[in-house]
Amino acid sequence: MAGPASTIVTELEAQTDLAKALIARAQARGAFLIWRAQATRAARLLVRSGRVEEAVVAQGSGHGVHAVLDDGRSAFGSRDDFGPEPSAALLDATIDAASSGGALGVAGGSFAPDAPSTARDLPAGIAAFDALDLDAASARLVALERELTSDLPGVTTTLAFQAVLEVWRILRSDGADVLFAVPRCVLRASLSSSGDARHTVGASLADPSPRMFDDPAAVATFLARARAAGSLAAALPDAPTHPAGSFPLVIDYALAKGLAHEAFGHASEADGFRSSVLARDGRFRSGDTVGPAHVSVIDEPVQGDFAWQPYSATGSPRRRATIVDHGRLRDALTDAWSARGAGTALTGADRAESFRSAPLPRMSNIRIELDDPLPAPGAFEDYSAERVRDLLGDAGIFSRHRRVAFLSGYGGGQVNPPTGDFVFNCKAIYALGPDEVVLHKPAIFSGSMFGALGAVREGFGPLKLDAIGSCGKWGQSVPSSGGSHYFLVLDPDPGVRLGGR
Repeated sequence: MAGPASTIVTELEAQTDLAKALIARAQARGAFLIWRAQATRAARLLVRSGRVEEAVVAQGSGHGVHAVLDDGRSAFGSRDDFGPEPSAALLDATIDAASSGGALGVAGGSFAPDAPSTARDLPAGIAAFDALDLDAASARLVALERELTSDLPGVTTTLAFQAVLEVWRILRSDGADVLFAVPRCVLRASLSSSGDARHTVGASLADPSPRMFDDPAAVATFLARARAAGSLAAALPDAPTHPAGSFPLVIDYALAKGLAHEAFGHASEADGFRSSVLARDGRFRSGDTVGPAHVSVIDEPVQGDFAWQPYSATGSPRRRATIVDHGRLRDALTDAWSARGAGTALTGADRAESFRSAPLPRMSNIRIELDDPLPAPGAFEDYSAERVRDLLGDAGIFSRHRRVAFLSGYGGGQVNPPTGDFVFNCKAIYALGPDEVVLHKPAIFSGSMFGALGAVREGFGPLKLDAIGSCGKWGQSVPSSGGSHYFLVLDPDPGVRLGGR
């Protein structure tokens, strides 16, 4: 049940009359209006070498007017205030811009919103963002940094904490009116080895509550991840380079999230179907086989997640999209402008970085899911490289492959959606055999997205969906997250390589 709301919720609730006046003005000029307002409160702390280097709180708000004409042409304008007269002038100028699009060669589009929704979605505890005590949070962060420094001699540690509350209000000409709040907080550690061969390894933990410092389980998980990252940073300078080639691989859930997000996620965004490898003649290749029957790729908002968003930037409920359903393409990531042309259902996938940004279809929490995964007892943080080796040995993997390359952590990457070719970085490579665990420096993981998905053989452990990041599509940065089972095993595939190229 929702508790007391934040003051920025009240700020947007108070704009109802302005939004309705703008909608009436747009209707008088023959335009359909999507009014989109956002208010944000963000706190950021940075601690390095026992000192608080940054402790700030910022707050802002504004609104955008997205006018759509009968021929599908649209234009978008924004202001960082809610003044009635300037807002009316902005709307008039925006409608004029949409009307003049034909003279500029802008083609009409297909705009087909779903039935209007009226809803409020305000998670409990968001009032805590107003009450965040920066001094107390800074002291806690300094204490955590001191604890890590004592555990990791010779490793430079930087800690950051960010607490962001976003509130959105969206009204449309057809009566849609949704208001929702998105809380997200994250603790990050950056740990660097010293010397000439410096390696930096990061660790993070996200939580919807700014009081995550007070949760012993959350702090223990963060410290476990940070200690593992620090130990890895210290060991990497002396690690050898792994040979290049195609190998049997094990990837952890963070790298699996990168594969799902960069490869299948972006290629399934319907605004890119004129060139996507997952589309033909601009339409999604629904029903085509792209992977084995025990593998699915799913995107959906997850309550409390770093990338959670219950409604789209157009005010539609954000729906679960099974992009790959047991090896076959099924759902694309669509919005009201792209679903009809793509020949698929509307999934309400549009998101915007801020009230100043036009919405784009994009992911929220994406995962690779397997039927009947093998067990991996305990928490993911319990699994050292040695325990991963034992897990593979107990499952008989070494009877199929005498040596397996374990790729740990996601270090960024990209995919070419027209071809499906990807290049990713991991944080470390371990060569695993029945009696060996050898650390190697990280290397690129590259190949074909179809080859990689087709090579997935086994999964170990429950779903783990808290691998977080930031999606920078078209220059708009929005939070992303996802994952998979703890570990996925990939058989060798000539289209998937480690190192080289």
